[in-house]
Amino acid sequence: MTRYCLSVLAGAYSLQFCSELPGPILLLMLAGVSLGTFLIPKLKLVGAFVAGFVIFALTSGLVIDDRLHPGIAGTTVIVDARITEFPNDNGASLTFPVEPVGQNGLPGHIRLSWFDATAQPALGETWQLEVRLRRPRGFSNPGGFDYEGWLFRKGIGATGYVVNGPRNFRRNDWPVDRVSRLRQRFVARIEDVLPDDDASAVLMAVGVGARHRITRDQWRRYAETGTSHLMAISGLHIGLAAGGMYVLGWAVLSIFCRRVNIKDRAAIIAAAAAYAYAEVSGFAVPARRALLMTIIFVLAGLFRRPISPARLLAICCLAIFLSDPLAILAPGFKLSFAAVAILFWHMRVTQIPAYALGGSRPSAMLNGMRRLSSTQMTLLLGLMPLTVLLFDRVAIVAPVVNLLALPIFNFITVPACLLGMTLDGPFQAAGNLLLSIAHRSVAVVLWIVGRASDVSYGSFDIARPEGMFVVTVFLPALWMLTPPAWPGRRLALIAAVAVILYRPPPPPNECVDLHVLDVGQGLSLVMQTHGHTAVFDAGPSFRGGSDTGKLVLVPFLKSKGISMLDMLIVSHADQDHAGGVRSLSEEIRMQRLLAGETLDDFDLPQIRCRAGSRWEWDGIEFLLVHPTDADRWHGNNASCVLEIRIARHTIVLTGDIESPVETLLAQSGALSPADIVLIPHHGSRTSSSQLFVSTVRPRVAIVSAGYRNRWGFPKEDIVQAWRNAGAEVLNTADSGAISYRICRDSGMRRLALHRQQARKYWH
Repeated sequence: MTRYCLSVLAGAYSLQFCSELPGPILLLMLAGVSLGTFLIPKLKLVGAFVAGFVIFALTSGLVIDDRLHPGIAGTTVIVDARITEFPNDNGASLTFPVEPVGQNGLPGHIRLSWFDATAQPALGETWQLEVRLRRPRGFSNPGGFDYEGWLFRKGIGATGYVVNGPRNFRRNDWPVDRVSRLRQRFVARIEDVLPDDDASAVLMAVGVGARHRITRDQWRRYAETGTSHLMAISGLHIGLAAGGMYVLGWAVLSIFCRRVNIKDRAAIIAAAAAYAYAEVSGFAVPARRALLMTIIFVLAGLFRRPISPARLLAICCLAIFLSDPLAILAPGFKLSFAAVAILFWHMRVTQIPAYALGGSRPSAMLNGMRRLSSTQMTLLLGLMPLTVLLFDRVAIVAPVVNLLALPIFNFITVPACLLGMTLDGPFQAAGNLLLSIAHRSVAVVLWIVGRASDVSYGSFDIARPEGMFVVTVFLPALWMLTPPAWPGRRLALIAAVAVILYRPPPPPNECVDLHVLDVGQGLSLVMQTHGHTAVFDAGPSFRGGSDTGKLVLVPFLKSKGISMLDMLIVSHADQDHAGGVRSLSEEIRMQRLLAGETLDDFDLPQIRCRAGSRWEWDGIEFLLVHPTDADRWHGNNASCVLEIRIARHTIVLTGDIESPVETLLAQSGALSPADIVLIPHHGSRTSSSQLFVSTVRPRVAIVSAGYRNRWGFPKEDIVQAWRNAGAEVLNTADSGAISYRICRDSGMRRLALHRQQARKYWH
């Protein structure tokens, strides 16, 4: 069974290497091949591989076909929609997923934002909403979050926002389902009984999977300490609920039912409790895994059929894949099954002797702590390949934090929370007391997490591995795979240190790498020489409270192993160029800040850009050619204009300068023909004057613009003007991040158009 499971998963995951889905005729042929090979014993594993590929491809095709029709994109529609999860309120907007009801022609799942909401939708309610929708699309950058991929695996076929107006109201003729009412009731009790703090937010997540109150900063601390699994309903919580109900059921039945098989009936009660808890939690992948394991284990016990851990995991894995193939893309699927497999394997290959203290209680306690420490160390190293490849992070403090936090969570938080949630109605006072106890235990855990997150070098951001170094990322798992006595086991520790210290190779000396990032309607560019890094603009901020400094720029820099900037240049103070500066400064240290205009509410010392400023890094010359008089220019025309010279090669970065400045630069002789130019002001008609275009005559002209932005940038006549001058015009909206390497001797070479290079079938 295990081999067939692994073959099916391998077939399904192999589709991730495809940029396009296979056609229906090919899938039909492959389905026939799969059925045929199952008739030949030696080829059954091949048949399982092909079956996994076909099933996953068919499911993916159905999800992609369910996306918003292009003809509806950008239009305003009225939709009746059921709220399927607790709305997330970030202050500026509400964000929530919905399912349209009673309507055809719309995707089955839509993600909406409601800015300046005039009402508060609740889980399970049905609303008539006036919405403007668009097809799924996200930024495309190295090291960045694949928003389109996330929407795909969630089955979301459209995103959009609610248009404020009188046509938005709750539909009282659609009742709220039972499970949603239960979840709402529990959240309301927490809000009424407990203070509005981080511990209450965690308790909502542990009780009914309501994670909408956990802030981004909280999630960051949990990731840094390896405790994210505690803050949402996982397999651990389902197992604790089942185990607790088994003990309680056994105790009650032993009193009232003396002539029946108490253990079997207690096991059935435990399985029912696990199902109820998983249903209330929303059936996340880890919860489904734990529920299936519980049910299969109980059935095996009822029929007196022993089952091996490997077979148990394989059956659960296949069941989840067949019922929801896209679930295997979720990080929770990979981490949940991997963690359980590691624990089973660890128990099998590891034998830890007790300390020779005569069998006393201290001996048992020391031995227990040693076993727990060994288990946590095994999980840290065994899961390191996944945490590095999925999250670009390693939490070194995780074993210690979990050793301290898990007993509190296992023996106080979860039991008290579940009992407190169950005791309602006439027993609500007792239930509220238990919830208060659970709240205090969570507060203790969060205190531990807070102290651990403040530890220097307790967590490491890992640079994105490249080339053959990817193999090294998997070597820490040797600690889990090999018994303690094996001499090569310590290679895992060396590999773990290598992964933490790894940095991608910088450009050679006398070379510069230029990365124009995809930040939508804005600008952000990274320049890296052999020993220095600079950023030109930080992209826009958004109404929802986020910005591209946090979403794009910081992840890109960390993926390159860059933790400090030698210089940040902010061309001018407009939101689409300076919106990400604060988030960037909070995560990345910077030595100098140059700005075309003074940035308000910013603590770092600022130096105004001034024409004639010059510096050299690693054989590369940088020269500011505008503004000549800082007090004369304002707004777009105050933009810093930077010229980069590499021997006979030139790059010009323009910001948002308009025709007056372009004319001044062209007539003064400050500019000469260039290899690469950033098209000014995103391709607006207020810029790219004929004199400017004919003066710089670039080989490559790059425009940074948002996909289908409301201003229609870049304007088609502007694009044509640059093409007429001999330039290849590239747009981040179409190409994603655009990367070039320019060297003194070898000249200019394109490194990547990220949206094309990293394209997957869901893009």
